[in-house]
Amino acid sequence: MSELPIHYRYIDEIGPAGVTISCKKFVAVRESEHFFWIVQPSYELVARHSIERGRIPRYAKRVPKVSTKRFAYPDKAAALESYKARKRWQMSHATLALERAKTALEAISESKEITDEHTCPGGDYIKQLGWGSY
Repeated sequence: MSELPIHYRYIDEIGPAGVTISCKKFVAVRESEHFFWIVQPSYELVARHSIERGRIPRYAKRVPKVSTKRFAYPDKAAALESYKARKRWQMSHATLALERAKTALEAISESKEITDEHTCPGGDYIKQLGWGSY
């Protein structure tokens, strides 16, 4: 078997200094026609021993070789694009949650009593979402 590629995944963490973006490396320990099984470098030796005994460890992550969405990539540029896409999704979900909370709080502060069901008109962000024929 040829040398298995190192895989990369960008992550971020927050702390007192701010947001730290780092590139995590993963070692491929097994390969099939369509997948790699990857582990953190500190688990490589243990994972290889398990595989020699015929078991794939639970902590080994199965990653497709060809897919538009993967956990980690053998190319750093593709891993960075994946990170950017995850952050764009995170921003859109956070924006929707923030607008929903603002709308609900505005409705509650304006009303003296909320019935069992109350529809808030929603802000511009919620109104411009593609609602179709709801």
